[in-house]
Amino acid sequence: MKLKKLEQKLTPADIEKREKALLDYYQNETVPKYSKENTPFFILGSPRSGTTLLRDLLRDHPRLECPEETHFFRWADPFASPKFITHYKTKLFKEHRQMDGVSEIEFNVYMHANHSREHLAWVYGHEFLKAIGKPDARLYDKTPQNVYGIFLINAIYPEAKFIHIYRNPLNVVASLMEGKVMPAHNLRGAINSWVESMLLLDQFKKFKPELLLELPYEELTENPDPYLKTILEFVNESPELLPSQNKKTHKEKNKYKQKLSPQEIQIVIDKCEPFYSQYGYGENKKAEREGFLKKLFS
Repeated sequence: MKLKKLEQKLTPADIEKREKALLDYYQNETVPKYSKENTPFFILGSPRSGTTLLRDLLRDHPRLECPEETHFFRWADPFASPKFITHYKTKLFKEHRQMDGVSEIEFNVYMHANHSREHLAWVYGHEFLKAIGKPDARLYDKTPQNVYGIFLINAIYPEAKFIHIYRNPLNVVASLMEGKVMPAHNLRGAINSWVESMLLLDQFKKFKPELLLELPYEELTENPDPYLKTILEFVNESPELLPSQNKKTHKEKNKYKQKLSPQEIQIVIDKCEPFYSQYGYGENKKAEREGFLKKLFS
């Protein structure tokens, strides 16, 4: 409310003067660098795979803070290009900025004054932490579609780590087709949402496997605490500071059995191979999952 009242009092001349001052400030500004211990980490993957749940569980850690989905690395359009700027004018992103405590005036200045995605991400994160009164907290980002920019993120933040939470594609597809949380997908779009994220992460693993931790949604929801401990150790944070989250999750309900037809189920399985089997959802899924978990916790 205070931000809105302040913006209403600004005249066009005030806004122009403010933007000019910030433009002058940013013209020769170099992007501040995160310290090693404060380098952000990224939760990504396919939408409807549990990324929001994981973000919310980690928010109870006193040193970690996550804004709403930023999508700063999602699109291939060059930073500051007309199409890149247009992406952030939607009602959804305006709502996200309001929730994060970043005013539209300030964001418009950032978008026009910052000289790169890295600069925008740093300034936005800095303002978000300042708005919530935790300027020294460590940021992490939960935007599943940032998987499309994972190689760019790695180029900008060479030490950043990535958490990939994955879910049975049958449940992902059913949820995306239902369209309760995001616009409804058709069958092809829903399948490709899962498959494309897997393709990108499969390539990234060949390049920087030490920076990627993968975990199954089904196991996280059944027993979150040991997985959260593994995640926090992976990103070099203290697991002891996070209260138990075991009462905040519920087991997977496999709603796809009611939502998808037998033909659709078979199409999803066929089109999601080889990852469907590789990630433990095939006929030998129990043995495969046990092998994966043993590797994860070894």
